[in-house]
Amino acid sequence: MRSILHIDMDAFFVSVEQVRDPSLTGKPVIVGGDPDGRGVVAAASYEARAYGIHSAMPIARAKRLCPHAIFLRGSHHLYSEFSGRIFDILDRYSPLVEPMSLDEAYVDLTGCERLHGPMTETAERMHDEIKNTIGINASVGMAANKLMAKIASGMAKPNGLLRILPGHEAAFLAPLPIGRIPGIGPKSGEEFKRMGIHNVRDLAALPLELLEEVYGEWGYRLYQKARGVCESPVLKRDDTRSISRETTLEEDSTDPAFLESTLSGLVEKAASQLREEGLRARCVSLKLRYSDFKTVTRSHTLSDAACEDPIIFDTVRNLFRKLFTRRTRVRLIGVALTSLTSGAPPQMELFENLDARQWQKLYQGIDRLREKYGFRSILRGSSVIN
Repeated sequence: MRSILHIDMDAFFVSVEQVRDPSLTGKPVIVGGDPDGRGVVAAASYEARAYGIHSAMPIARAKRLCPHAIFLRGSHHLYSEFSGRIFDILDRYSPLVEPMSLDEAYVDLTGCERLHGPMTETAERMHDEIKNTIGINASVGMAANKLMAKIASGMAKPNGLLRILPGHEAAFLAPLPIGRIPGIGPKSGEEFKRMGIHNVRDLAALPLELLEEVYGEWGYRLYQKARGVCESPVLKRDDTRSISRETTLEEDSTDPAFLESTLSGLVEKAASQLREEGLRARCVSLKLRYSDFKTVTRSHTLSDAACEDPIIFDTVRNLFRKLFTRRTRVRLIGVALTSLTSGAPPQMELFENLDARQWQKLYQGIDRLREKYGFRSILRGSSVIN
């Protein structure tokens, strides 16, 4: 039986800002950029959430809901620094720590009981160490698999710990509202309610054949999730094959400007984790799930692995513009970075930004050099044969 933790920092970006500036404590604080712009909320303090504000909400709407909130652009460098300190703590408790973002991770404590003691006591020590040494509150879920640990941490918020005992997964889930299942957002939750599905027990009563017929592959995953079944292993950082970010929108949208703005925020988070882990990505993927639950993905392989926001965003934006139509509303949008490599960035092309006139002048200069010093006085590197 596995011992899995899901650790999620509470309002991480805001919490870091409050550690840096304690005068922000107890106030409605929103991290996400210019309140007069078209960005989205990256994080909101619990005081701001009392006004109905949450992550991925358009920043302009957040301002309307809470005009007296304190809006901060945020500092990804600072958040990465705090994240690194948190993961240093987690790494001391287990060799299997799988980061899901700067502020969220799975930890597999299976086999570590002799070293650290029972899972519940170990989780409490980890929670307290993060709070006492870094100043950040965390919510911790404990279970026998990743799905249930994540559900537990969500129910433990804010700043709590919750354990779901092995063998009790289905019974624990049964009375919960349908929205507690990861991947079911407010919009799809309402659609399920209109179908008479109000809680996880109702979902679990549906035949697998029906779920697969209606939702395809997603239907199979819903069938498994409704029973608390999850076989996904915790992967240590070196084995993580992708870094992804996705969000279920508060309201299904056909607004391309809003969707691209949301994508930009997701890219910033994913690229920040890439750089934090010293990685670069060769493949960039876009994921769209429509209001009818149809999910489509598109990918592009870069000529050189990258971790820079502009390169990744330009790539995923091009994928979006080729794929997106206004005919069906989008309910979930995401980006995934795969084919990860480590190491230094490739050497940049010296002349990559020249226009046609500049290329002509360059080659005129090359021809003059060759006329004066001989043809082989200047060659492309690929033309030189040792």
